[in-house]
Amino acid sequence: MTPQLWAVVFACAALVAVCTGVLAWRQRDRTPAATALAVTMGGVAVWSLADVAVYGLQTEVVRRVYLPLLLASVGLVVIGTYVLARTVSDPSWRLAPRRAALLLVEPLLMVLFAALPPTRDLVVSGMATGPAGGETEVVFGPLFLAHTAYSYVLVGVAYTHLARRWVASVGAFRSQIGILLGSAVLSTTGNVVAVVSQLDGRGTDVTPLFFLVTGLIDCWAIFRGGLLRLVPVAREQVVDTVPDAVLVVDPGGVLIDVNPAAERLLRRLRPELDGDLVGRPLPEVAGPAAVAVLGTTERLDGHRVAEVRPGVWLDVRDSAVADPRGRALGRILVVRDVSEQQQRQVAVERLNRQLAEQVEEVERLRAVLAEEAVRDPLTGLHNRRHLDRALDADLAHRPRTGQLSLLVVDIDHFKTVNDRFGHAAGDRVLTSVAGTLSAAVRGGDTAARLGGEEFVVVLPGAGREQALVRAEQVRREVAAARHLLDGEPVAVTVSVGVAVCPADGTSAAALLEAADRALYTAKATGRDRVVAAEAPLPSAVPVPPAAVLPVPAPPRDLQELVPGV
Repeated sequence: MTPQLWAVVFACAALVAVCTGVLAWRQRDRTPAATALAVTMGGVAVWSLADVAVYGLQTEVVRRVYLPLLLASVGLVVIGTYVLARTVSDPSWRLAPRRAALLLVEPLLMVLFAALPPTRDLVVSGMATGPAGGETEVVFGPLFLAHTAYSYVLVGVAYTHLARRWVASVGAFRSQIGILLGSAVLSTTGNVVAVVSQLDGRGTDVTPLFFLVTGLIDCWAIFRGGLLRLVPVAREQVVDTVPDAVLVVDPGGVLIDVNPAAERLLRRLRPELDGDLVGRPLPEVAGPAAVAVLGTTERLDGHRVAEVRPGVWLDVRDSAVADPRGRALGRILVVRDVSEQQQRQVAVERLNRQLAEQVEEVERLRAVLAEEAVRDPLTGLHNRRHLDRALDADLAHRPRTGQLSLLVVDIDHFKTVNDRFGHAAGDRVLTSVAGTLSAAVRGGDTAARLGGEEFVVVLPGAGREQALVRAEQVRREVAAARHLLDGEPVAVTVSVGVAVCPADGTSAAALLEAADRALYTAKATGRDRVVAAEAPLPSAVPVPPAAVLPVPAPPRDLQELVPGV
């Protein structure tokens, strides 16, 4: 190829390198790897432009400036390749100022040696001799060979890190690293071929052409392969930035690593700790009390929540770590301070208990109100509303319970009590009779005040004979009672009508009507007696004389107190 054609080829390589470098530079805010790639492509562009000048201009000035410029660009490429490989292989790695200075020492010295006439031939000899445009014989000096060996070692170290990362990576990151590794190996191989071909002092340095291909691959990777768009994050950075405390403990219980969150948590829980925490036994760092509490706490869903100190609650998750052979390497503890959440939970539970108590009280009051709504306020017996519901329910269940009886109880001469002693005395008599009825009912029976001085007792499962016995018992107890009215002991009596289902009716209205007829018969035949519905009229039962009470004056019944009654 002619020198002019080589100049065109190298100019194309420079253009591709510049484009790639610009594209990478625009991604510098996302990852330091973009900056390293831009520097590398910048070095390739300078290298290619230097070759353009050599083959296109072929002047003595260009020949003298070419070597320092070449070595400077090579230094940029080598340093950029090293930093790029290290950054991609370890996203947490950063080029420290001291390391950057050490990396720049060798390229700067080589540029200086190539620029100074006394040391120029130790780098390359014969490049500045011969007429312009004539072919010269170039001889690599010992410094150039040492520089080449140093560059290969540095690049080899970088490729080793990159290869290890490629082996450990998966998915898109593995593809990214594979592209960088392949393109870098291609350009390095081209440089080796170029250097070997020039060992006899003749030939053309075609390394920029290989970098041309490398630049094209990197451009495709940036545009189509997502290179530098997906930026991996180092696991160390993730662990250091997570808000949870992470502690690593070896099999012997010694703390071997902590993240900043764990350091802060331990210092807060135990301010008396001083010095480095790593290397100490876990009980010494966390405190024996906390370790003991966690050790006795039941594991739920893979974690433990325990109060390690008054008001301090920790949520601890631990997992074992083993090597590929299954040998235990230690444990990873992930600790979260859940004191605030626990306090909120306790507050919520307390509010729930209070709410449950309030609901229970409301239900109790509602039940009381509901019961009061069906109770007679004077006597405490059920009222007519409840009687209707209870009687209908008992009748509906009667096929299972058999017969059902109904007692209608009426106080004899009650109006006379009110007229003679007043309504307050009458209320006391009503209350006393209601108490007798309440004491006479069994479980499942219903005693209600029908209105005025009239009461009803429902006896589910009771036949006529049983109902008559119960009614007679009520009559005797009421008649035996004495009421102190205006200082005088007074006896009252009741008349009782009895109706039985189904003999006397099968509905509530029919039973009440039958019992009322029986009650009317009892009233008409002398009062103070029990009469069953539809039964033959009972023989007259004489009213027994009032019993003598243990009071100064003997009691009298209403006929004695009110003549003509």
